[in-house]
Amino acid sequence: MHEDTPHYPFRRTTTEPIASASARASLQETMGFERLLSDLSAAFIAVPIQEIDQAIELGLARIVAALGIDRSTLNRVFPLTGRAEVTHSFAVEGVEPVPKRLGPARDSNPWALAKATANEPIVFSCLDDLPPEASIDKENWRSIGLKSHVMMPIVVAGQLHGSLNFGCVRSERTWPADLVARMRLLAEIFGSALARKRAQEELDLAVGVERLASSILASLVLSRHGEKNRAIALGLRQIGEFVGAERVALWHTRTGIPFGVTQEWHADGFAGPAAEGKTVELPWIYALLGSGSVVRISHLADLPPEARADADTLRRIGVRSLLAVPIAVEGSSAGALTLASIEREHEWPDVLTPGVSLLAEVFANLHAREAAERRKLAAEVEAAHWRERLAHLVRVHTAGEMSAALAHEITQPLGAIENYALAARRRAAEAVPDMGHLLDLIDKVIGQATRAGDVVTRMRGMVQRHELEPKLIDLERAVNECVGMVKMDCELREMHIGLASEDSPVAVVVDEIHLQQVILNLLRNAMEAIEGAPPGGAREIIVALRLNGREEVLVEVADRGAGIAEGDLERIFESFYSTKSNGLGVGLAICRKLIEAHGGKLWASHRDGGGAIFSFTLPMATSVD
Repeated sequence: MHEDTPHYPFRRTTTEPIASASARASLQETMGFERLLSDLSAAFIAVPIQEIDQAIELGLARIVAALGIDRSTLNRVFPLTGRAEVTHSFAVEGVEPVPKRLGPARDSNPWALAKATANEPIVFSCLDDLPPEASIDKENWRSIGLKSHVMMPIVVAGQLHGSLNFGCVRSERTWPADLVARMRLLAEIFGSALARKRAQEELDLAVGVERLASSILASLVLSRHGEKNRAIALGLRQIGEFVGAERVALWHTRTGIPFGVTQEWHADGFAGPAAEGKTVELPWIYALLGSGSVVRISHLADLPPEARADADTLRRIGVRSLLAVPIAVEGSSAGALTLASIEREHEWPDVLTPGVSLLAEVFANLHAREAAERRKLAAEVEAAHWRERLAHLVRVHTAGEMSAALAHEITQPLGAIENYALAARRRAAEAVPDMGHLLDLIDKVIGQATRAGDVVTRMRGMVQRHELEPKLIDLERAVNECVGMVKMDCELREMHIGLASEDSPVAVVVDEIHLQQVILNLLRNAMEAIEGAPPGGAREIIVALRLNGREEVLVEVADRGAGIAEGDLERIFESFYSTKSNGLGVGLAICRKLIEAHGGKLWASHRDGGGAIFSFTLPMATSVD
């Protein structure tokens, strides 16, 4: 495209009058671009998470066509290291795409990174327009063929997360101010879509780490005498492969050695220099771990001056990024779990840290259990302690299985918030804003935010660790809340779930979190049983609540699933016995112990016509608070 043949909206000359036909064409182009903004905004709100990548690619193609440019890319910048990568790109035929990995932006584009971090766009019609301080950036852009370029930063909560880029490589062009203003709106729309996708990725990462912790804990609990080291080695390998670290080590504090390696896993070709039982000189890191602090190093150059010895040691042993989580037993430092990246700098996102801390806690629990066994003290208390921890991990596992429905429930209000906020912004930009309409839009934003918060609060209460807290509750209300928590997941699976109960309130004295854990576990089992049943059957779950005599209440969860083999009606309640290939085999065992701890019973039976019924009883109380 040549400079004397305009092929984009908003281009005007300043020396000649604009003919009426040209004005009409410009108006049509403006309206077309406004329609593009509206279409993309609506499309990204409605598109499912799994289709966002495709929607972004299509959106970039529409932008290139609408603006008459050569290519458009969506970049992601990792805040901790400054590393940049192309997440999505579209180029016209004959134009080379931008390389996927761009490396650290602080090295290749330092001037642009500083401008973007300040939320300032970069606009140039030709490379010679760039200031002298952009010399490094200029050569980098020249190397990828850029002649004219606009970079719109994507900033969330004051932090740079990426940029939307518009480039010309075949010829130079100008960028009118009104066009640049609309490009910023485009960047906000794409940034919101990218944020939705990233939120889902972070949720998947958090749930994945918690599932991994459940699996490792089960392996350690099941390991026989003499097999502990092999179980730990397997756990370290699983951690490294999951997070993408080349070395994972377990360290313990010992007399005369602040932190010595007791066991290490490394990927092929990435053996560490520290032999088992030896230590390396990392005084600054050891001091932080000893105080109970997590050490997260993404870029060695960012270490403070007092960590110079640590930085030199890490460089010498080939570590480019490090995540170290302390292991504490009974309030005292017992060691650390470290993840090291050798091939490239690693971000160690915020959402990963709690999961790795949970993994460190798994090893801490193992250490504590061994100490308790050696002392042979408080055996029953220790068993209850481990049972509650395992029950907590089962709750986390159950919540992880519900992550798709949870993400769906949260995505809807977030999409509505975005839509109402964009509408409010447009109203506010009017010459005489309609304040009544603006307030109404703001009220809707608040309402949707409250709705999303309620979903998160409900799930947080499910997975939080807590001590046993029996209290008087309305059983029907508690059961109904559990049905509501899986209702969306049932709808996604095209299943019907219903509740049948007595007319009068039924009061019981229980720990509500444990009760919810039992009910949700039974509901999830019913859903999986229906998924595993031959097609054509009734896809329904019926939850029934009724009096069982004068002093007990009976709760039943009935499905039309694959059913239970005759010899398995009791075996399914045994610890670590599972009929599922990927099951932990502890869910039903924990459920039975929780119900029995409240004075009730839990059992399974066949359902007439196919399927299964899980039933439990609880003693009744006299009234409801």
